[in-house]
Formats: sequence, C-alpha cells, structure tokens
Amino acid sequence: MSADAEKDADLWVGLGLAEAAAGAKVGPAPVADILAGGRRIRRRRRTVVGALALAAAVVLSGGALAELRPEPAASHPLVPAGAGLGSGTGGPPSAGATTPAARDPFTPVRVVLGQGTTPDGKEWKLWQALWPVAPRERAYEQALAVWQERGPYDSAVAKPTKEFVDRYYDPNSDVVNTYFTVDGVRLSHDAEGTTPSPGKLDPRYGAHIAGGLVGHRGKDDTVAPLDVVVLSLGPDIARVKVTWTDGTVIEPPFVTVADSPLRQMVVARPEGRKAKLWEYFDRNGNKLPDSGSQFLRE
Repeated sequence: MSADAEKDADLWVGLGLAEAAAGAKVGPAPVADILAGGRRIRRRRRTVVGALALAAAVVLSGGALAELRPEPAASHPLVPAGAGLGSGTGGPPSAGATTPAARDPFTPVRVVLGQGTTPDGKEWKLWQALWPVAPRERAYEQALAVWQERGPYDSAVAKPTKEFVDRYYDPNSDVVNTYFTVDGVRLSHDAEGTTPSPGKLDPRYGAHIAGGLVGHRGKDDTVAPLDVVVLSLGPDIARVKVTWTDGTVIEPPFVTVADSPLRQMVVARPEGRKAKLWEYFDRNGNKLPDSGSQFLRE
C-alpha cells in the first residue's frame, strides 16, 4: 500500500469504521461534533455498522477530518458541474422535482437544502450534490470527478488515490457533497461523504437521527456564514420540533435529495438565540428518544 493510501485508510477508520474509534459506542455523528467543538452525540443503537454507520459518520463529518488544514482557502464563484437534476428551497420538495429519470454516476443531483439571509444581508444557501453510486470499474473516475468539482474552492481537498477508492468502494452507497454559497459564491470547508442508495437502507435504521454543524473543521476554523445544523433522518421520523430559549418553536421541513432513503433537514440558529429542546416524533406521533441529538445549545 502506498503511503498516501495508508494515510487515507487510517483516517477513514477514524471517521467511521466506527466501533474502535468510538469506544464501542457507535454514533453517526461524534466526529462532526468533535470538529464543531460541540459535545459528543451519544447513540444507543449498537452495531449493525455496515454501510449505514460509515455513511452517517462521513456524511456529517464530510471527510473534514481527513482534509483538515490550518487555514481555509479563498472563496471562488460557483461553477455548476454537469446538468444536475433536482432542485429545492429548504421547504417540502415538489413532486418529481428531485427524482432523476436515470441514475447517472457522473451527473449529480443538486438540491438546495436550506437558505436564508446572513446578519449582514447576504443570501446564503446550503446545497447538497448527490452522485449516484458508480460501478466498481468506474468508481475512481467518479472520485476524480467529485474532487475536480471540490478542488477549485478548497486547496485542502486532497486528490484521491485509486488504491484508497478501490479498497473502500461500497456498491450500496451514493456519494454526497454538502456546501455553502453566499451571494452565489461557493465557500470552502464543504463536506463529502456517503449515504445509502435507494433500497439499501437497513430497516433497523428507520428511526436514524444524525446531525452536526456544517462549514466547520474545528474550533475557530469555519467559513460558515452562521450556525447551521444539517440533520440526516430515517424514513420513520415524521416530525422534528425545536424549542428556542425565547419560547418560540419551529418544525423544520424535510428535504429529499433525489431518491435517497434518508431525508435532510436544515436548522439555522436565529440571531441571539439558543436551542432549549429538540424533540423527534414517529409517524404515529410518538416521541422518540433523541439519543443525545441536541444542537445549538451553546
């Protein structure tokens, strides 16, 4: 194994091959919380780790640990890649808007997960690009395509090695890339990871809850325009309720990216407020244990 591939492998073990790195407390989001300077999310679910545990961990950390560098790169104008299918506004997805006619591993489905206005009046958007899983023989080609899209915006993003891609290829997981734009300019400190492909979500993860701050790579190392949490939620989660310290309550909408079995949800911290309570409910209205999935409380 080359030195680069060995280094990559070690970092992926640290990200999500999970039990050893998490002290046998398997959690989709501990890396993201560590990077964001938040408290560790504890999960009660124990292993069947497989693709989902790795997917959840990497989606939230975005491989940020593997690409951690001391200085953020400069921003660049957003350059669309391909004819990305799908769209969104952070509200409920419109019928058919995010479902591609065919799954093309080289045409990402690009969706706006959430958007708003920064304290200084600029428009921010949080995007997710989903790249359908490529056949094994073209996985490295796809990895290069993703890197070529990310690289111009962040010099910290390392070129993948074929050995690494081949070793960790997962035929049951799509690739996702989550990033901010502000007034149309894409920022660095994005997140790359994997998420279960359609029909590949283990039924035992129907109540899956994972989340973390985006645009952060450690304490005081962020380009995020404000504090924004993105949640990844299983199909059995029907409602999320957030109560702020001033007593106001919100129930953020779900956003579906293409035909992914997991839904996304974006929550931005209102200026001057903290979250007091996060509550999760199933399709029957029953409150679910959050397993420590509480954010924006500090």
